[in-house]
Amino acid sequence: MARLSSEDALLLRLPSWLGDFVMAEPAIAALDGARRAGRLARLSLAGPERFFDLLEGRFEGAARLAPDDDWGGHHAALFLDGSARGPWRALRAGIGARFGWRGGGRGALLTDGLRPALERGLPAVGRGRRGSWPRRLPRPFGSACAELVGLAGVAVVERAPRLEAGVAARRSAAARRLELGLAEGEPYVLVDASARPGSAKAPPAELWVDVLRELRAGGAPAPLLVGAPGESELARRVALGLGEPETRLFDEPPPTLGELLALVEGCALFLGPDSGPRHLAVAAGRPQVVLCGPTDPRHTADHLERARVLRREVDCGPCHRERCPLPAGPEHLACFAGLEPRRIAAAALEGLRSSRPAEARA
Repeated sequence: MARLSSEDALLLRLPSWLGDFVMAEPAIAALDGARRAGRLARLSLAGPERFFDLLEGRFEGAARLAPDDDWGGHHAALFLDGSARGPWRALRAGIGARFGWRGGGRGALLTDGLRPALERGLPAVGRGRRGSWPRRLPRPFGSACAELVGLAGVAVVERAPRLEAGVAARRSAAARRLELGLAEGEPYVLVDASARPGSAKAPPAELWVDVLRELRAGGAPAPLLVGAPGESELARRVALGLGEPETRLFDEPPPTLGELLALVEGCALFLGPDSGPRHLAVAAGRPQVVLCGPTDPRHTADHLERARVLRREVDCGPCHRERCPLPAGPEHLACFAGLEPRRIAAAALEGLRSSRPAEARA
């Protein structure tokens, strides 16, 4: 079994999903620490270019590689994604040591790897549907990353992700909040109402409207709704349904990832589905209320000290499907429809009471 050495130039292939990218930050930090300590000759980070905005000012000694950049000149590669394309590219680039998760036929392309644990028999801890074949055991992605980095001989000691928005992103987010009538220092609840059209992984607009009305009735700060590029239709429908003058929609254009992180840093509470932005709230240390519909909470069951995770047990879930396959009626999107607005609002109000005010940032 290979181990990284002080003479190795390592290529780290980062995940292509926002939540996984954030959860991989402790692994990046550990490997960069090994580089700074002289246990690695060089470190290169390969991943989606837009995600690197989240690492502004961090890991300055590590090179950033765009997806199509040449991978030559590296002695080892470690893959925090599940694609077989990366190990194949590394093999063709002459990278001798290739670390990753085995499975799906990519094991033959790796020199060292871990085989994910499988779910056998009854679903673990009694949650979710039993698969028609043994599935990967749902577990926190950050823990899996730490084990893989450990296989290469580097310990991930600090397990919680930590991110800070850059100065330019904070200033841009503050200026745009001011344009929306949100004064500096004024508290707000950040609501992630982004979703691909027709997606089953976000609450329907009607549920959001009922929840936010309950929140306002309970004395919560006004919500600040955010969407994402190509995923803002839901946020616009929620804002239209509320029809309140104090409802702000951070749109046209939607926030950049840097601005979104800055908005998360400044919020009194983050409220959203179990998707990528909720991990920014974890990394920024902000309180969260997370709504799990078709997603399995075991995938993110760590760093929950400031989180309240709400879900409804249904026979058909968690299915992780992008579209609900059930016909219109009481069973359609039952995983979200069964969440009571008052229950969600009560969890959010409790989170607001127990949270510390966000620090003012330049």
